[in-house]
Amino acid sequence: MSSELVTRARGFVLHEAARGYFGYIDQRMFSRTRSSDAARGSLILFDAYYAGLMLGLTYRKTGSPEMLDRAGIFIQTYPNEYEPYREYIAGLLVDAEVTALHSEDYSEQQLEKSIAKLLQVASPTRLSPEGMHILNLYAAGGFELLRSNMGAKPSDPSNFLIRYQALLENETGQ
Repeated sequence: MSSELVTRARGFVLHEAARGYFGYIDQRMFSRTRSSDAARGSLILFDAYYAGLMLGLTYRKTGSPEMLDRAGIFIQTYPNEYEPYREYIAGLLVDAEVTALHSEDYSEQQLEKSIAKLLQVASPTRLSPEGMHILNLYAAGGFELLRSNMGAKPSDPSNFLIRYQALLENETGQ
C-alpha cells in the first residue's frame, strides 16, 4: 500500500460522488430541498458514509482507491452518535475480510495475522491504517450499489431512508 493511501486511511473518506449525490452543501445534507432546517439537519455526512458501508460490508463489495474522494478524510473518528458502535463496525470488517479469505484454505495463524493487520486497539476507530483504508473501500463499493439500485437522487432525509430500507429489504429478501 502506498504511503499516500496509508496517510489518507487514518480517517473516513467518502466516495468521490457522495457529497453531490446527497446534496451536501454548507454542512447540510439535502441542502437544495424545501424541507425544514430540522429535516435537512437530521442526517449528518457520516450517515451517508455509513449507508454505503453497510451495503458494502453486507454484500462484500469494495470500491477501488480511485473512487475515494480526493479531498481526503472528512472526519478522523466516529461522530458521537456512532462512537458506541466502533467495535461492532470493526467486527463487521473482520467478518467480511475473513470471509473473503476463504478461511478453509488458511491456517489459524494466518487468519490471526490477517485480522491483526486490520485492527489497532489503541486507535479511536479500533482499526489500523490498513483496516481503515479497506473500510473506506467497502463504503465506496456500497455507495456504488446504493447509487445504482436506488435510482434517482434522494430528495430529502425521509425519502432517502424509505428508499434505503426498501433497497435493503429487496436485496436481503425480507
